[in-house]
Amino acid sequence: MKDWQLNWATVRSLALQLAILAGIMAVIIAIANATLANLDRLGVQSGFDFIWQRAGFDISQKLLPYSSDSPVYMAFAVAVCNTMLLAVLCIILSTILGLLVALCRISGDWFLNGLGCGFVEVFRNIPALLQIFLWYFVVLRALPASDDSYQIFGSIFLNNRGLFLPSSSLQTGFVSIMGLALLAIALVFIVVMVLRRHRAPAGSPVKGAGMMGFWLVGFVVWAFYAVEWQAPVMDKFGYRSDWVINPELCAVLLGISFYNSSYVAEVIRAGFRSVPLGQWEAAKSLGFGPLKTMRHVIIPQAMRVILPPMTNCYLNIFKATSLGAAVGYPEIVSVMVGTTNNLVGRPVEIMTLIFCIYSLISLLGVWAMAAMNRRFNSFKPV
Repeated sequence: MKDWQLNWATVRSLALQLAILAGIMAVIIAIANATLANLDRLGVQSGFDFIWQRAGFDISQKLLPYSSDSPVYMAFAVAVCNTMLLAVLCIILSTILGLLVALCRISGDWFLNGLGCGFVEVFRNIPALLQIFLWYFVVLRALPASDDSYQIFGSIFLNNRGLFLPSSSLQTGFVSIMGLALLAIALVFIVVMVLRRHRAPAGSPVKGAGMMGFWLVGFVVWAFYAVEWQAPVMDKFGYRSDWVINPELCAVLLGISFYNSSYVAEVIRAGFRSVPLGQWEAAKSLGFGPLKTMRHVIIPQAMRVILPPMTNCYLNIFKATSLGAAVGYPEIVSVMVGTTNNLVGRPVEIMTLIFCIYSLISLLGVWAMAAMNRRFNSFKPV
């Protein structure tokens, strides 16, 4: 009797869920049919065939080969790449700023604590769009023109048109230089392994730092000899280079990063404060230094508290990249809704594409953060 009642409850619950799902699908289908009927009544074309048409417009920043003769789907791909570039840069800068501010808040020094608190209260209470306008129209517009650009080592130029970096190209003797670089790195690796075996004690941080240092030196030597660097060239329209950080990217990057770093700082501070004081004292009593304490004791435990709200922060940063349309940065909304829709007149289809790409990237980000969260939750302090 109990088994029958249990099965009946399961069937009833499943039927209710299926009914709700069917109702949702019916509403979506009804909305889609009504939309298509209204478009037909107004004489508006529908369908996704426009993505194969010629785009007919240029994009100021492109990470993929693209021109005005390229199809619309290439413009969409370029916009997605620009959005992802901006999102990654904003996440990195927001995390670094938030970590520094959080360390100031928990430092115990009254000046650093006040400085971090002031940063959080100021940038958290100013809208992100207003901060973008502040950087774009006030700070970056005040930079000098191309003729009076700020120069760094005669190869990097900063003016009101952007930051111009040296472009690079591989030299003709790349194969031989690459072989020499790999040989040098291999020899360095052998030397380091010998030193680790005979001198450095087990678990010594000198070993890891030495390995990283030698690999870094090898990479720098390879980049110096195997890559030909060309400084930006001045023409009648200003400096020209393959690597340019335009003012729109700078403004959106700084505005979104400073705004969200205030939230990231509070999340990180809450995670550090969640670790019991006894953990800090136990690490100190074992002779752990500050860096070793943070790496082996505090951070693994704090990440359990930090990661779930940090996922929301990162998702908000990704979705905030759409604010770049306000200053003309060529991200998804600016390229597809602003330019492509004005040319092809397919708002429903374009909105559907944008909805799908935002949802897909957001779900992938949530999955990655959930996997990282499971890893840290499996950590057990010794």
